Amino acid sequence: MTRSKFFLILLTSLIISLIHFVVSPYRFVSYHYDLKLGEIAEKDIIAPFDFYVYKAPETLRAEQEAAAAKVQPIYKVSENLKFNAQKNLDFIIQHFTLSYNKDAVSIRNKLLQNGYDISIENVVFLQDNKRRQKVYNYLIEEFMRIFNIGIYPDNYRYQKIKIAKINKITEYELKRLYSLEEAKNKLISKLTSNKEINAIREMADIILIENIVIDDEMTNLEKQKARENVPLTIGKVQKNEKIVSKNQKITSIELLKLYSLIKAQKEQQAAKNNYELLLSSFGVFLLSMLIFILFYYVLSLFFQKEFSSYPRLIVISCSILVSVILTVFVNQILKIPSLIIPFSFSVLLVALIFNPHIGILFNFINLIFVSLFLNWSFINPAILSLATLGGIIALKKMKKQQEFYPLSLYLLLFFFIVITTVSIIRFEDISIYLWHLLWGIISCVTSVVGLILLTPFVERKLNMATKQILLELLDFDNPLLQKMSKITPGTYHHSLIVGNLAESAAEAVGANHLLARVGSYYHDIGKIETPQFFIENNPESSELHDKMLANESAILIKKHIADGVSLAKKYNLPKPVIEIIQQHHGTGQIRYFYNKALETNLNIDEEQFYYDGPKPRLKEAAIVMIADIVESTTKSLEEFSEETIKNVLDDTILKLINDGQLDETPITLKELETIKTFMLPIIMGVYRKRLEYPEK
Repeated sequence: MTRSKFFLILLTSLIISLIHFVVSPYRFVSYHYDLKLGEIAEKDIIAPFDFYVYKAPETLRAEQEAAAAKVQPIYKVSENLKFNAQKNLDFIIQHFTLSYNKDAVSIRNKLLQNGYDISIENVVFLQDNKRRQKVYNYLIEEFMRIFNIGIYPDNYRYQKIKIAKINKITEYELKRLYSLEEAKNKLISKLTSNKEINAIREMADIILIENIVIDDEMTNLEKQKARENVPLTIGKVQKNEKIVSKNQKITSIELLKLYSLIKAQKEQQAAKNNYELLLSSFGVFLLSMLIFILFYYVLSLFFQKEFSSYPRLIVISCSILVSVILTVFVNQILKIPSLIIPFSFSVLLVALIFNPHIGILFNFINLIFVSLFLNWSFINPAILSLATLGGIIALKKMKKQQEFYPLSLYLLLFFFIVITTVSIIRFEDISIYLWHLLWGIISCVTSVVGLILLTPFVERKLNMATKQILLELLDFDNPLLQKMSKITPGTYHHSLIVGNLAESAAEAVGANHLLARVGSYYHDIGKIETPQFFIENNPESSELHDKMLANESAILIKKHIADGVSLAKKYNLPKPVIEIIQQHHGTGQIRYFYNKALETNLNIDEEQFYYDGPKPRLKEAAIVMIADIVESTTKSLEEFSEETIKNVLDDTILKLINDGQLDETPITLKELETIKTFMLPIIMGVYRKRLEYPEK
């Protein structure tokens, strides 16, 4: 283990222990009385101190709502309605002033168009300027007086009414206010002329309105005060008072007392001092160090070494920290059921980025840390952990990056099965079961949503060859493949055939067949830089090489490896694909130009005629190397019999073994035989000549 990896493990363990110190469940006394309604108590429970007995939450809510329902509505005198009434009066009068020379019928029709129904007699009466001004002045004065006192609603059923004025509530008897009819009568009570009475009565029917309306803000404030005035407690238990007697059946009152005792204990007294809490958090630190170190060595021993690399350890560390933070957020801050914790998110992220086997191992580690921050409560985390196994199984069925529905389906299905069986075992009520089901669904959905959002970012940052990225690279619309097909069509066609050979062989020996195909497609992309020097792209390439020294040609030929690596990095290809590009020729000899150098008695440096390597270290790189040589050799044959192609396969692999090119590859002789068996029918199918039909 390198120093940087050790410091990463140390830092992650330290952060976890600090979080534990801050939110430690041992900070407060926490007694649990695991008693249910109707059970028989096995021992006496005595009150350790005085405390109040709080009402059950549902009882308190019911009493508060009942108190709020008894609150009479609070009213207010609406200034807006008074203003609208005056505006309507002014608008009616304007019809006469603006239509001075018009006849009464025209004025009445205009009023009707605007929603004011005034009889023709009253229109004629109001056409006179002096009478109209007198009526207007009288109405303005009386309207204001009536509206200031207030007109209450006709459907008001109480004898008194509460009215808020300047945030002060005053109770009035209805006789001090006006009903709508009383207001109209009051308006004409001082008049003597019948024509004035008729005109003003008709205008009052249009303009007068109930301007005492409910004040929602003050009403809600009074209801809230009524709720707050409801007592929270139903009594007090004295110190040393017996709460529950041995062999006594537990009633709802005893349960309330026990819940109130637990609440009082949490509020009153710290359980441990800072020194004890530091000691506990130090234990968490040691446990974290042990788990991470063991996990690192398991990755190193049983999985590919790249899985224990520094960037991937960062993903592991961050995944654990995310689980811990989500657990603390749900349990300590939101204080909602722990079944809502997005437990599956971190596990599925690791399984998707690395592989399902590592995901299963990480699932167990995640269970330990989540349970630790739930005060070692294992039931809900274990339920979520078992459901997560269904999600890991679904990863095998994901064909594209967007196809997360199998993952969601399996995750929800497994959770449903697990929570149902646990509920049956624990004899849970149907309502509790449905709540647990809802919480788990929320957990699964948030986990998958987080996975969809974060996985592409992590994959790109780590430059990983995940299934999703490899599938994207196989798309023929990929810019690099498009460029290759246009600039180097021969190399492009060669790479496609190598891809078919490599994928079939890799799948047969249990290697990553997607990586083998992608590596085949891109193994010769360096030829894009100098396509004219390669015979599959330029039949006259030999003429170009004839003008060059043999060592110059060799250097140019092997340069396609470095060019390929450079292009791969430019286009952000995954690291394993880059390694295949580097390794697919190993340290093999560029034999044609080496022989040419010998024939021309050229003074040579032999290293110039060997590829720089390294030798294949990935099983997929070795398979691509074999497929590359077999395809190149086969297409130059004149005879395409099965025996001839078998000889090509045998000779290729034997030569690679003798040259030591497969020495660093984790591949067995048996697997090499399997590779030959699966490549043979494909290469036969590609190069078998068509039957020649006689011409007519």
